[in-house]
Amino acid sequence: MNTMQLTNSYETISARETDIVRLLALGYSSKEIGDMLFISEHTVNTHRRNMVRKLDLRNTYQLIGWAFKQRVLSF
Repeated sequence: MNTMQLTNSYETISARETDIVRLLALGYSSKEIGDMLFISEHTVNTHRRNMVRKLDLRNTYQLIGWAFKQRVLSF
């Protein structure tokens, strides 16, 4: 079971991935994010899956929680 440990893993996500996780946290769909960033919905989903995988998380909800804890997001 993943414990979402805090590490310096923020450095492991790209600027594009950071943009995507911020928009996900704001409630935008993959299609809407793709339109905003001029990329396909499929590319948004690929970035999301890659972040979940490389940060060893289970899903998008944990990704958003991780982003808050790492201060990637600050609302």
